[in-house]
Amino acid sequence: MQDHIFPYSIILDASQRILKNCVKSGFALLSGLLMTISAHADVFYGEEIEVELVSETLNVVPGKTLWTAIRLDPTEGWHTYSKWPGDSGDATMIHQWTLPEGAIAGDIQWPTPEWLIFQGTDLVTFSYKTEVLLLVPIDVPENLDAERFTASAHVEWQVCDQICLIGDATVSLDLPVESGAARLNPVWGDAIAQTRANLPITDHTLDALFAVAGDRISFSFTSNDRAFDNVTEAWFFPEQRRILDPGPLRDVTVYPGVVQITHGQPRRMLSDLTNVAGLLAVQTIDGSVKSYVVNADLADVQGLAAIAAVASEQQGGQLAGQGGQSLIVVLLSALAGGLILNLMPCVFPVLSIKAMSLTSKIGASASEYRTHGLAYTAGVVVAFLILATVLLLLRAGGEAVGWAFQLQEPWFVSVLVFVFFVMGLSLSGVYEFGTRLMGVGGSLTQNGGYSSSFFTGVLATVVASPCTAPFMGAALGFALSQSWVVAMLVFAFLGLGMALPFLLLTFSPALIKYMPRPGPWMVTFKEFMAFPMYAAALWLLWVIGMQTGVNGMIAVASAALLLAMALWLLQKSSLSATYWRTFNRVVSLVLVLTALSVLQMPVLQARDSGFAGNADDEASTEYEVFSASRVAELRAAGTPVLVNMTAAWCITCLANEQTTLSTARIKTAMKEYGITYMKGDWTNQDPEISRVLDEFNRPSVPLYILYPADPDEAPHILPQLLTPAIVIEAFESL
Repeated sequence: MQDHIFPYSIILDASQRILKNCVKSGFALLSGLLMTISAHADVFYGEEIEVELVSETLNVVPGKTLWTAIRLDPTEGWHTYSKWPGDSGDATMIHQWTLPEGAIAGDIQWPTPEWLIFQGTDLVTFSYKTEVLLLVPIDVPENLDAERFTASAHVEWQVCDQICLIGDATVSLDLPVESGAARLNPVWGDAIAQTRANLPITDHTLDALFAVAGDRISFSFTSNDRAFDNVTEAWFFPEQRRILDPGPLRDVTVYPGVVQITHGQPRRMLSDLTNVAGLLAVQTIDGSVKSYVVNADLADVQGLAAIAAVASEQQGGQLAGQGGQSLIVVLLSALAGGLILNLMPCVFPVLSIKAMSLTSKIGASASEYRTHGLAYTAGVVVAFLILATVLLLLRAGGEAVGWAFQLQEPWFVSVLVFVFFVMGLSLSGVYEFGTRLMGVGGSLTQNGGYSSSFFTGVLATVVASPCTAPFMGAALGFALSQSWVVAMLVFAFLGLGMALPFLLLTFSPALIKYMPRPGPWMVTFKEFMAFPMYAAALWLLWVIGMQTGVNGMIAVASAALLLAMALWLLQKSSLSATYWRTFNRVVSLVLVLTALSVLQMPVLQARDSGFAGNADDEASTEYEVFSASRVAELRAAGTPVLVNMTAAWCITCLANEQTTLSTARIKTAMKEYGITYMKGDWTNQDPEISRVLDEFNRPSVPLYILYPADPDEAPHILPQLLTPAIVIEAFESL
């Protein structure tokens, strides 16, 4: 029995020792728990959100600031709102504090919100999708005479998913009052400290400006110390509504020292704005977000010029663009695009002028030929640079414009109608303007011939601007995202490519000798060349009809008739007596002024809608009018979409529609593959279409986007020159 009792006694003794140690440890653990629990807080638990008042420390020290926070923790899929208002939602509010006597609660310190896009809509809110700590500092009086510090706040919040719910509760906090050092709260201390460290920066050296132009508003932020060197994305959160349209599409340009953000204007934008307060948030390469409290002033010309200078200085030497494009490759693409531009139908009327110019100069010296070629090239390049400069200035001012922007103005198209019509009348012999204006006839020994070659190049560029040749779209998109210096270089290569065939011809005596010799046939040839001018004028008249309606088209045609009569009278005056010569000239001047007055008439105001090349109702039933929300709706329903961004003045667009998109073969294929066909008309300015063009880095039309049925799949961009085989192959790849 003793042998059996001994082991049991050992086991019993060991058990007693273990129990004593557990009791000691339990008391130690319990005392720690009680110490933490003494920092008592009430928590509101709801199905959509938890709300609580928490503190950075476990105790309150008299005379020290107590950092507290309203903790909002929405359920997954729900969100709360910041003080910066977006399209919807109201910020969390504290209606009332109950504090010990002498304690004062400060304002809520708001963390940087997220730019939350509602998929399938154009709505954007400035929200918190996950747990957020809204910091509130409380000044504790030095003479606080109490053992406990009890604080409570009546909080109201709005939490939303597909619906929005408004809730409120009173949350409280009970802490011991202790002199000496503050003890860090092991649960919330570090989180509150980190939130405080990441609050929006108020003490900085950033300059902020805003500009309003057209239907856009643009914000520019500059830094002399390259604060945006590693920034990849940026957002601006205004403190008021009705400042900008916070849609999902916006223009963001980032340089090391400049951030520019451009939005569309809201429907009822605040008027007479002189400054706009808000929050600039920037995201760096590592994904971290930093924000700055800013107050943007209304920009003047000097301010915009300073921003452009900073961007040019910091990015002037950049040799690569978005997506790692090499500048050399882009310049070669621009050269090729300009070269192909000569084959586009919109340039044909000017080709007749160049042909007559060459045939009239047979027998001239090689140096004179080369000088004319250089003058023509200079005219083309200078015109490209002028158009590019105006385009970049308008975009910097917030205008939603792209390549060929001038043809979106009916008055400019009307001027081109007059120019081509008058040129045709001159070629037909109604009125001879002379060699210097028309660039035809005359001898290379006359000094004025070179200026005619220069202005022929200018006119060729203006007429070519409605066309976007292959390789040209990517080059233009690259140029508009770069500094002024790089953009000008790309546009110069575009002009050089367009002028290259004529330049090579004038530098090649072996080719020139095959040109026909001057003779009486040139008179007939000159008169025949008037008809391409008339054709160009008719085409531009049709464009005006698409932009303004029939009344605008008739008004411009009537003005052209008055110009024809004025020129006819001037021609007759040279054969009349002195009295009739003076009378004819006065009447001609009145007719010219009357004709030009049409440019200011209300009938030339651009219409809000209308589709290029499809004025009849029957044709319009074959497509839907483009809408970004409609595209998202169709894709959500599992329907692929083909979007055709077009314009009445875009010859390439119209050619693609006639030869491909409107053919029975393509219509049948669309039905077979269940594709919805949509058109966006950019004949007149349209901010929604401009945003889509910018999204795909295309400065102008045509743009053909094939959206797969799956919203998660990236859209396909079709070539700018289409054939039925190309389109059907794209359909088959879906």
